[in-house]
Amino acid sequence: MSAAIIAAQYANASTDTRRLVDRLLQQDADDQAWAEQIGPAYRQRDVALLLGKSKQAVSEDRRLLRLEMRSGAIGYPAFQFDGRRVLAGLGDIVVLLGPSVETPWTIGSWLTSPQPALGGARPIDRLRAGEIDTVMSAARHLSAALAG
Repeated sequence: MSAAIIAAQYANASTDTRRLVDRLLQQDADDQAWAEQIGPAYRQRDVALLLGKSKQAVSEDRRLLRLEMRSGAIGYPAFQFDGRRVLAGLGDIVVLLGPSVETPWTIGSWLTSPQPALGGARPIDRLRAGEIDTVMSAARHLSAALAG
């Protein structure tokens, strides 16, 4: 179907239909932006195989960053793994920030966004560089700020 036909159908659609289409397009744009920032995510069974744990043990591990996708599926961002183990320091940060945030997506965003407290570096990059204490300090400050 050509873009012109789609545009004509949209223009002739009811207000409710246009709102729904606009909402779906915005959700798609949001999902793409998150995918670019967070990167790929593993399924629970893949994490279980990677770490040599049962799926239940993975599900119950509060030191793993676990994100619920719009579809309802659970994803574990790949950035949190270093080979066949969890990146050093990451579990402590997830546990520290978990009670302070409304959703685990906030933790994922913080880890993958440049942070002024880290000189503009992303926390995940500083963890990969072995700067666990520096990132933990920044996470403690964030937790205190969120607790308000």
